[in-house]
Amino acid sequence: MDWKGKATVVTGAASGIGRESALAFARRGARVAAVDIDRVKLAEVKSELEAAGTEVYDYIVDVSKAEQVKDLCDDIYRKMGRVDVLYNNAGVGIAGRFEDTSLEDWEWIMGVNVWGVINGCHYFYPRMVEQGGWSHIVNTASGAGLVPLLVMTAYSCTKFAVVGFSETLRSEAALHGIGVSCICPGLVDTPITRAVKLTSRSKRNPTEKMQNKFVRAYQLRNYTPDKVAKAVVKAVEKNKGVVPVCPETYLMDFTHRTSRELWISIMQEGVRTYLNWW
Repeated sequence: MDWKGKATVVTGAASGIGRESALAFARRGARVAAVDIDRVKLAEVKSELEAAGTEVYDYIVDVSKAEQVKDLCDDIYRKMGRVDVLYNNAGVGIAGRFEDTSLEDWEWIMGVNVWGVINGCHYFYPRMVEQGGWSHIVNTASGAGLVPLLVMTAYSCTKFAVVGFSETLRSEAALHGIGVSCICPGLVDTPITRAVKLTSRSKRNPTEKMQNKFVRAYQLRNYTPDKVAKAVVKAVEKNKGVVPVCPETYLMDFTHRTSRELWISIMQEGVRTYLNWW
């Protein structure tokens, strides 16, 4: 695939998978519109892209706000003329028991993880249909969107929604020559692990200590965002649908599809262990 001059949009581009994907697109000759709410880190990414000779535009946008995404879409089309790759990557995390998750928590995570994807597609997709020619949409879900994970009801809910949305849109978009991919990473060491909101308080340890344990587990796994970015590029080039990333995601997905009851039993035992450890 010839990426030279392709217009790409990446949300959550200031760090982690979004940052590495923006850099991966740029290295192949694409133009990049980098979108995030973190002004400082986004400026750093923009500088890095410009230093590499990339045509780059940066936007401070909260993807959960429809009006901001509409303005983003309008401005990008004014400046770039078209969008060849839309990557809805921005996301947040919550971990904790369902009874400890407030409605405000639900509104927050649904706003970014689900409405962020919907808003992006709602405004960009019709323009991509209208512009004609090849284009592609990528949405970031998670391994937690393929299998239910313990004490992550809210997070898994949002990621299952992204998988279902992506697969359904893929069948419609194909009629217009637009591909749709859904990326499902496993245990990837990204800044989102450091910002995960823990809704359940520990009886044994302060929340900060539990947060550090959570982060440490991902650090020990040592699966870096640049590897996911490679999967994103390949998904676009090969027009792949649902793309599990990381060996553990394939294993979890296979086990869950083979026997849902077995997986639920594993999760129940995991919850018991978790409660004793927590």
